Amino acid sequence: MLKDFEKKSCVMPEPICGVWAWGSSLSEYGVEKALRDMREMGITDLFLLVKGTTGKVCWPSKIALAFSQDTTVLPRSREGCEKNNIRLHAWFIISQDKSYLQRNPGSGMWGVPLELETHEYRLGEHSCFRVSTAAVDFVADVNYREYVLSLVSEVLDTYEPSGIHLDYVRYPNGAWGWGPLQQQRAIMAGLNVNSLIAKAVETWGNQGDNRSFIDAFMVGDPDVIAWSNMRKDDVTNFTKQIGHMVKNKRPSTVLSAALIPEGGDIDLKKRIFALVQFGQNYSDLSEICDIIVPMAYHRDFGKPISWVSEILLGARQAASERSLVVAGIQAHGDVPADEVIEAIKVSKLSKADGVCLFAFHEIFRRSEVRELLQKTMKTV
Repeated sequence: MLKDFEKKSCVMPEPICGVWAWGSSLSEYGVEKALRDMREMGITDLFLLVKGTTGKVCWPSKIALAFSQDTTVLPRSREGCEKNNIRLHAWFIISQDKSYLQRNPGSGMWGVPLELETHEYRLGEHSCFRVSTAAVDFVADVNYREYVLSLVSEVLDTYEPSGIHLDYVRYPNGAWGWGPLQQQRAIMAGLNVNSLIAKAVETWGNQGDNRSFIDAFMVGDPDVIAWSNMRKDDVTNFTKQIGHMVKNKRPSTVLSAALIPEGGDIDLKKRIFALVQFGQNYSDLSEICDIIVPMAYHRDFGKPISWVSEILLGARQAASERSLVVAGIQAHGDVPADEVIEAIKVSKLSKADGVCLFAFHEIFRRSEVRELLQKTMKTV
């Protein structure tokens, strides 16, 4: 645990107008053309996916286990960003890596049983637990953590991006993360693991209500609270480990993270939901990251645009000026162009430190969105 982690305040010279982009999208569109078009639109920051959920990377790495079809995307993007005065943030998926798990299947994260069993749960009994082929048990597997750190380090040394951007720095949800290490430490802390597993199955099993575990936290169940806080510390400490390495290597590098929006909700129960399900706590993460980006995708969550403002208000309160707050804006899922613009305006009125649009491939395939953004991005 890196208790001594410290970061300097991050001051950006202008409000951030960012876009998330998959490496494959830039490759198909043309990296150089994409960056020229971004500049014309008023984009200041490119968050480029360099390691996705599959674990494939888009640069000619000497240590990566898997590669995308086009490994020139990152080096070309670095050059193009310099030419077009755009800041480049290398975007890493943290807790998912299918390529790593193909080589190390025993490192898959454990999920609770889908049905309550009649026998007593026994530590490490594999028969009633599921094992993920996508989510890595980043807590138990020290080698995976070192692998992620080595990839980030290689990008920092080779391409010197303006920032490192973390995504999926969390548990998939409360049903996952029940492996032998997590169970053993809970037992050592005096928690009733059998009771916790039963409560988890009641929540996330085949007949789960998706609320019992969260309700137990709300009413003060000490074991549920302790278990949830352990998971929160797992996420915080891995983020801290990455941040420590980044800042020691290149102090000027901006560290940012895309976060589940509920963690920034003004509703306490929603914040607890984010903690219990994903292990994310905005207050803790804002102490590590220079920028936090709540993914306030209003349509994905069935919310009005005003909800974006609520998330930003809660995020700013949690960050308490320890980090900048940039609004993650939904431009995917056929959201009308005027809605995208309205969400950007709401973010500005909510005193966000900028916006980041998801995603490049959606914006540039829809001419109406692209044209409206072209006209208004520099003025909102």
